[in-house]
Amino acid sequence: MWGFTLQLGLATAVLDFTKDLSLLGVGLFGLLALSTGLITFTAIRHHLLQKTTPMTDTAPLATDHRKAA
Repeated sequence: MWGFTLQLGLATAVLDFTKDLSLLGVGLFGLLALSTGLITFTAIRHHLLQKTTPMTDTAPLATDHRKAA
């Protein structure tokens, strides 16, 4: 929709792209949702596939505290 208002000393033009840009907004929102879902899926999969490494416990060395002081 094109709207023109001509008055003395005032010229304005209005462009109404609301209907034309609504599809673009839906597409951008869909792309945002898709990328968010893929990032979340990848992060969860990475977290679940990590191997836990058991810690090797070392026996504490018997120290004589009287000699250390």
